[in-house]
Amino acid sequence: MEWAARAIGVFYVLGGLMLLYQAWLNWRLQRALSDLIAARADEQIADGIIAVGGVLVLASGVALAALSAWAVVAFVAGWAIQAGYLLWVNRDDLDSPLADGRLKSVHAFAGYTAATALVLLLPLTGVLD
Repeated sequence: MEWAARAIGVFYVLGGLMLLYQAWLNWRLQRALSDLIAARADEQIADGIIAVGGVLVLASGVALAALSAWAVVAFVAGWAIQAGYLLWVNRDDLDSPLADGRLKSVHAFAGYTAATALVLLLPLTGVLD
């Protein structure tokens, strides 16, 4: 069971790095286009939330790969920020061109929810210190 927990942790380390890279690219693109198009405040907030979520996913992956008890806290915090973000972003029109990307985010969140549930059970099995 330990090897599976470590593998899931490494998967979320990579996922967190990808989220941080996405936030970095968004910020660079906004800065490059700032003279032509002003970025909306809600887009900047969304990018900030993505960056915070990326840090939490990265931290949760590192903690799980290390089999640390901090994985529980990190996964729950990551789950909460993702749930809040999805509730906030899906308040808009579901028929917009961005709806397909949002659906993929919901699917990724479902997987993270399953991983979070597993991590919540790991201290009971003695896998996490």
